[in-house]
Amino acid sequence: MLLRSQGSRSNCLHCEAHVPSDFRRVHGDDEGRAHRCPECDSWSRIFDGSAAGKDVSTPDPETSPARNAGEPWDGGLSG
Repeated sequence: MLLRSQGSRSNCLHCEAHVPSDFRRVHGDDEGRAHRCPECDSWSRIFDGSAAGKDVSTPDPETSPARNAGEPWDGGLSG
């Protein structure tokens, strides 16, 4: 779980959760800032560039009922 701390460059710009420097370096923008993080976004979107501040086509877990942009599981067995 990511820790929350206010007012730091090491925080997610969206949810303010602490984001490690390695995450910001790999997934963040050119200035080392994370616009989204695993605390507030899906890995699918992060890999597409949401942490770098890019608009991505994968549905946002905050506005889409399926957190990872897939069909929600209905709890039943197929067939």
